[in-house]
Amino acid sequence: MVKDPVCGMDVDPKKTKYKLMYQGQEYYFCSRVCMEEFSKDPQRYLSEGHHRDHAHHISDLRKRLVVSLILTIPIFLTSDVAKDLGLLLRYRDIIGLLSASLLFLYGGYPFLRGAISEIKERNIGMMLLVSIGISASFLYSLYSFILGEPKTFYLELALLIDIMLIGHFIEAKVISAATSSVDLLVRLLPHEAHLISDNGYKDVPVRELKPGDLVLVKSGEKVPADGVIVDGISSFNESILTGESAPVVKGKGGNVIAGSINLEGAVKIKVTRTGEESYLGQVERLIKEIRSSRSRFKEIADRAAFFLTIFVITSGIITLAYWLLNSSSLGFAIERAVSVVVVACPHALGLAIPIVIQRTAMLSSSRGILLRSKEALERAKDVKMIIFDKTGTLTEGRFSAKRIQTFNGFDELEVLRLAASLDSLSNHPVARAIVRKAEEMGINLAQVSEFRSVPGSGVEGIVEGKKVSINNVGSESLIAESGNTAIQILIDGVLAGVMEFEDKPKEGAERAIKMLKEMGYRVHMLTGDRKAVASKLSEILGIDSYHAEVKPHEKVNIIKEMQERGLAVAMVGDGINDAPALIQADVGIAIGAGTDIAIESADVILVRSDIEDVAYFFRLARSSYKKMLENLLWAIGYNSLTIPIAAGALAGLIVIGPAMGALIMSMSDVIVVLNAMSLNLRQ
Repeated sequence: MVKDPVCGMDVDPKKTKYKLMYQGQEYYFCSRVCMEEFSKDPQRYLSEGHHRDHAHHISDLRKRLVVSLILTIPIFLTSDVAKDLGLLLRYRDIIGLLSASLLFLYGGYPFLRGAISEIKERNIGMMLLVSIGISASFLYSLYSFILGEPKTFYLELALLIDIMLIGHFIEAKVISAATSSVDLLVRLLPHEAHLISDNGYKDVPVRELKPGDLVLVKSGEKVPADGVIVDGISSFNESILTGESAPVVKGKGGNVIAGSINLEGAVKIKVTRTGEESYLGQVERLIKEIRSSRSRFKEIADRAAFFLTIFVITSGIITLAYWLLNSSSLGFAIERAVSVVVVACPHALGLAIPIVIQRTAMLSSSRGILLRSKEALERAKDVKMIIFDKTGTLTEGRFSAKRIQTFNGFDELEVLRLAASLDSLSNHPVARAIVRKAEEMGINLAQVSEFRSVPGSGVEGIVEGKKVSINNVGSESLIAESGNTAIQILIDGVLAGVMEFEDKPKEGAERAIKMLKEMGYRVHMLTGDRKAVASKLSEILGIDSYHAEVKPHEKVNIIKEMQERGLAVAMVGDGINDAPALIQADVGIAIGAGTDIAIESADVILVRSDIEDVAYFFRLARSSYKKMLENLLWAIGYNSLTIPIAAGALAGLIVIGPAMGALIMSMSDVIVVLNAMSLNLRQ
């Protein structure tokens, strides 16, 4: 196994299909996303210390912190504080210098190394500021030692490094908890699967499974790959995957997801998808994409951090010059300058946005809401109008035939037989309802030729020599003005019958619409159905307005018109027929995707097909935006307050030393992280 240079995951070189040759060496990747990210800037991922496994990073910080704390003991014993307490130590100058030198080189190494990387990448920030602070403290102390002067910053240096390491360690632990979603997904899969063969079954590594394999999943075990049950019945816990808390009972023909837990009987499963193509693989890919994508807020924060760094360095130089020109000692002037540089590190500003994004991605994925980009969150805050598709989104999408009315002397059973035969080649929900009705009545279907589907209109074809057409109902129908969906059946161009269908509102749709309206959104519906159908459903659900008898391509034009009026629009649809509208909308939300989450047209994917998740997403988007603003305001406000104090503006009242500056700065980072972690919505 080798490490993916981008994400650090273990990769089997023999199994992965993602690999690149760079400067004579081959690199292996866990996914296409990581490979493409690496190809943009290989040196970024190959530079020393760029990417380490997060656990190793935490372990390294812990070791450096322990050693630094131990070295702080002799430094404290040689300080003026210890002397005032009556603690006298021989060779205190030598011991202090040796301890401080070791501490500077070992404890300060991560900051010195980071500063060099920032300078090389021309992206100066926190590491450079901290390095300036500890270097100035150490070099001035060395200068004082050489000249035999009593003033040193050994203790300040030790406390500065100790506090910075403690702050980084706490921050790394908190961020590790906040960003462990991919690792959690990987751990959901079992290591082995029971592969069924002619000679029974044998245990094989999960990574060796391929589509078409049969596997046995025993009670209490995790499903090793996406598949279809071919034998047995059981209930499955899919809560950690889709957010659905109740166990789901599935039998022969039921789809199961890799990582779900088989709660009861043993089942045999035919593998359909493995690796990156599986549900878990696609979730993992989406999380990586949202991690690697940049947001407008992050770019603003990064730019602000860059200019703040320049400002802080300049402020430090001005502070040093000011106190020297005002006849202060060199030690006091350096102490003030170091305090300014340390206390104003823009680390909190750099953390303000990413940590909120990570927390939001975790909360949404745990609910079965998958975000394909950070921009979707940013655009969601501006949305005023939420547009819903009707069939399969607001309604169950499972039509039931209510009645059939014939015309022009045609027989009811004959009309149903011809219509069902034609619709057997269609996958439209109404077509499936017609076929079910025919099957319930024991009608045998006929062969169809020259089948043709007309999007937004209907289907037509030749059945037993007759041209049969099924279209949206026209005014000829006596039931055309009812509140149910209806279609007309033409045989050889003559109206033969009209069928009426009922499609019930989806459970939770009324509650979801009510919640959205209470949040201040306007709710609109687009449907290809007749006005009577749209009017009836709108009245039941409390929808503000609707467009009826809309062709698929017309949905895009309606959304464009709303956007031209200055409205930010979200479109909620099934991700298939509504793809163009989902793309046109400011935020496209695909509902009813099930385990097939690779819908390129949507910004947000609702895996659970729960209409109430639409309201949850917008609540989450609003809350995450609020947290971003809070973090940015805190980071900027904190610097505005502490820089003047650290520079000595209130020297007669209060003075912030380097160690205290480091403590305040570290606490600022932790506050930003904890504020992001406090983002939590009730399910």
